[in-house]
Amino acid sequence: MLFMMICTWDPQDEREVRTRRATWEWPPDVKVIYEFYDLQGLRTIYVVDTDAKGLIAARAAWIDLLQFETFPVYPIGETKARLSG
Repeated sequence: MLFMMICTWDPQDEREVRTRRATWEWPPDVKVIYEFYDLQGLRTIYVVDTDAKGLIAARAAWIDLLQFETFPVYPIGETKARLSG
């Protein structure tokens, strides 16, 4: 199932987020479809293909630093065609 994850952090945690992200890898059962960095800062947006277990694993290393908004999404239009092929 596809999920959108919006990850936000506090300004004072910027350095820790960048340091940790440099060596962190997604869990094997999480496939990243899209990844965006908000140019205004302090937020990343991901679309991932996984299940509940994958969502929990993806959050585990970050729960002390990031705030998560996670919800299921369904592709439409051109995005749906691109993901189907």
